[in-house]
Amino acid sequence: MKINKLILLFATLFIGLASLHAQYRWDVGIASGTGNYLGDIGGDELDGRDLFFDLHLDQTKFSSHLFARYRFNNTTSVRFSLGTVFIEDTDAASTNPGRAARNAHFRNTIYEGSVRVQGVLWARPNLLPYKYRRHVSGEVYGIGGLTYFMHNPQARMTREATEGLYEAGLISTNPDRFDYDFWYNLRGYQTEGRAYSRSSFAIPLGIGAGFSWNKYWKLGVEMVWSVTFTDFLDDLSTTYPDTENLTDIEIILSRPSGLPNSPGSQRGSPDRNDAFGTLQVSISKIIKYQSDFSKQSFGKGKEETNGWTFPRGGDEPRIYNRKGRRRF
Repeated sequence: MKINKLILLFATLFIGLASLHAQYRWDVGIASGTGNYLGDIGGDELDGRDLFFDLHLDQTKFSSHLFARYRFNNTTSVRFSLGTVFIEDTDAASTNPGRAARNAHFRNTIYEGSVRVQGVLWARPNLLPYKYRRHVSGEVYGIGGLTYFMHNPQARMTREATEGLYEAGLISTNPDRFDYDFWYNLRGYQTEGRAYSRSSFAIPLGIGAGFSWNKYWKLGVEMVWSVTFTDFLDDLSTTYPDTENLTDIEIILSRPSGLPNSPGSQRGSPDRNDAFGTLQVSISKIIKYQSDFSKQSFGKGKEETNGWTFPRGGDEPRIYNRKGRRRF
């Protein structure tokens, strides 16, 4: 009988402490920062390279996300986020002869939803000396997960390319009849003679640093690079299509250089899929949720205990509340 009471006592205390700790497990917030892309457009005088070596930093755009994060324990969290990443690039920014001559450009809006696991690599409970009343903790963590996204690459016609194709006899529409400020949805024009999906998956990988203030707010900085399962973020991947069955608009969009490129000649590189990345600053509010047990046992109006009491003539531990009533 005494053993059962002890088990009940420790189980109740454990549940109470777990409930108290759980109130700090969720935080919700917003993140914003940069958006960059790596694909068939970019680079300098060399051929295409991986990671950050091919980035055009002057083509950096904006990204923003809303997120909710759940902390399983001191080392592992999972973040659910929805957001938008804007990417853009142009061959005009490259000194690579082949890319500059191709004269392609694009812009794309990526709408993504992701689940990211964060694993703590280093942490410190309090970064401030103990004499300060404020409590600031810090941690560095790795990031990995899965992203589902939708995208829509766009481009504009250029008068130079249109006039070149008109003079070469590949199009019959007078160049003066086109609107050169209009952005065309490239996927619908099949600029490489093939259709591709507007949605795909990506693997986000990165690193971040977070700081929490008095268990009320969290501030973070994250750099994430997402490797996708598509090669069409920029609408470039394989070869130039045959112009025989294309409309004038499709011919102009597929050949932004204005040259009558031979069907089947290289237009993009199918060897590597495209990728996009973000560098963001985030701020979030820690949710101080309390369960009914936590409110009753640890919140306002709680019944405080006077500790363990061993009554005379017995060895059974008991807990009494402030009113002197036995709780166990």
